[in-house]
Amino acid sequence: MQTAPPTQHSIWKRMTLEEKYRLTASTIQQSRQLKRLGLRMKFPDATPEDIEQKLAHLWLHARP
Repeated sequence: MQTAPPTQHSIWKRMTLEEKYRLTASTIQQSRQLKRLGLRMKFPDATPEDIEQKLAHLWLHARP
């Protein structure tokens, strides 16, 4: 497992809990959107509901 560079670590330590939450929530939202776009490219004929179902399945069964 990689660790963050020292500058990134010091920035994280200075952030408030709210800032950390917002950053984490934003990162999750962006990653879900990128995966959604990838699924749309892989399954161009899928309905939006199908894409959301595939996304939910992937998200729930993700492995590190």
